[in-house]
This record gives sequence, C-alpha cells and structure tokens, in this order.
Amino acid sequence: MDTRSRTNGLSAQLTLRQLSCFVTVAEERHFRRAAIRLNMSQPPLTLRIQELERDLGVQLFARVGHQIELTEGGRLIFAEAKATLEQANQVRNMASRVRLGEAGDLRLTFAVSVSFVRAFSDAIDAFQRDHPGVTVDVTQRIHQHALEEFQQHKTDICVVRYTGPHLDGVEQMVIARDQLMLVLPANHPKALADRVALGDVASERFIQFPSEMSTVLFKKSEALWNRAGRTPCTIRKADSGLGILALVSGGFGNAILPGTLSAIQVPNVIWKPIDMDEQWTSSEMVMLYRVNARNKNAQSRFVDYVRRLCLQPE
Repeated sequence: MDTRSRTNGLSAQLTLRQLSCFVTVAEERHFRRAAIRLNMSQPPLTLRIQELERDLGVQLFARVGHQIELTEGGRLIFAEAKATLEQANQVRNMASRVRLGEAGDLRLTFAVSVSFVRAFSDAIDAFQRDHPGVTVDVTQRIHQHALEEFQQHKTDICVVRYTGPHLDGVEQMVIARDQLMLVLPANHPKALADRVALGDVASERFIQFPSEMSTVLFKKSEALWNRAGRTPCTIRKADSGLGILALVSGGFGNAILPGTLSAIQVPNVIWKPIDMDEQWTSSEMVMLYRVNARNKNAQSRFVDYVRRLCLQPE
C-alpha cells in the first residue's frame, strides 16, 4: 500500500461503515448476530473486520471459547469508534435540520413602526416557537439605515416603508398598511373635529423627519401637502417618531405620522385622520428578502409564517 495513503498508520480508506461493523460486532460479541443486525451475511462482515484490523495495525478481537472478546487495543478503539459514529450522526442530523430550514440564523431589521404590527410580531414568535434551532436576530433601525444594511448584505430580511425601485434578486411582500395622520397637541382648536384638512393647519408650525433620515415618510408627507395645494410651516426636525411625538406633546408644533405609532402612549397628544381620500394617505410596510438567501430554507419557512399571519398584497 502507498505510504502516502496512511497517516500515523491509519488508512485513508477507513470508513464509517467499517467502524459501524466493528462497533456492532463488539456490542454483540458474536459475528452471526452482528451480521443479522447489520442486515448482511457473515463472511463479508468477517472480511471487513479483518481489513479494519489490517488498516489499523491492531488486533481488535480475540476468540475465547465459542465467544469473541475485545482485546485491550480493541477496547480502547471501541470507545473512539463509537464516539466517531455518534459525531457522524450529529453531522447528519444537523445537515437534515439545515436542509429542512430548522437550524441556523436569520438577521432581521425593521423600522420602529413595524414593532407595532401585531401580526408581524406574532409571526416572529410563532416561527421561533416552532423552530427553536433557528436564531432570529432582530434589530430596529431608522428606515434609511435598515435599508442600507440590507443592501450591504448585513441583514437577511428588512421591513420598511419602501416605495423605491424593485431591487435585483429581492422579493417584496406587503405585511401591513396604515394611514398617515395628523398629530396635534391635545389643546388644539381642532381637538374635537372628526377629520382635519391640511389647509386648516397649514399656517401652523410643523415638525417632521429630515429628508435624509426617512425618505419615504418625508416624500409621502410632501406629496400630501402638494395635493392639498399648501406648504407647511416647518420649524423643527426630529430623527425618530418618538422624538416628534415628544415635541408635539410639548406644544412645539404639529406633525404627520403613520397611524401605527399611535400605539405609543404619549400625553397631551391627539391623532386625527387627514380629510383626504385614503388612497393618498395610505402607507405600506414592505418586507424585503433575497431570492438567493444565505440561509434559504430557514428564510423560506419564516416568509411562509409572515405570509400566513400578515396582510397579503392586493
């Protein structure tokens, strides 16, 4: 035999099947019973044990009367062989779990308003409950940062208010819809109105996102003002919905925000529908995920949970 095929006397042809044969014979202490258990005839089994002994350079069994017993070397090798087979089974099991989407991790990032979409939270909880072997790493980011991290492949799934062009190799799913609403101080003159027209408050102070921080909401609000034929008086900007709500609560101005954020209990703030056709105030939350995902099977299962529990695209 070519010496290059050996490492410390161990043949490169040593197989799991050989180890399985050895372990079975060692456990049964009988070739015929071991052959039956392995679903093979006795002569090939005997031959495999002989080949294994030759490859290892160690006698594994000794005959004692009508029985066979492990030699001292066989006893030591038996423990290692059994551990190797158990480890191989773990490898097979892990491969099966990965193939079935039951192991690995998913990196998920979303805008803050998505936190208040109950169906989406339920989808994450249900998926994690049913797939404990998959770690879902959840991070909240402002819209622009969440989208940038997704495009840089730092995350696997991104949920934002996305109205941009279709990204190559990326699927989109609408998970929820809400309405942009006026947020006013509780003592505002329009506090008792059912709906408020933008023209009625255009001369008042407004607080908004910087355009570079939340492009979608900034553009959406700008489109509403253009449709109303008015221009708001903007005096302050804040980099989060909570920051804007705090300023409205303090009486620094009004705002236009997604209705989902009304779940944040802030004192001295009221939410009013904008007196405009809902097709213009409607806002969609979109889940973005890659066709060729890093952990495609686990992602596919997660997407199925979201599809079942969240709002479907029209």
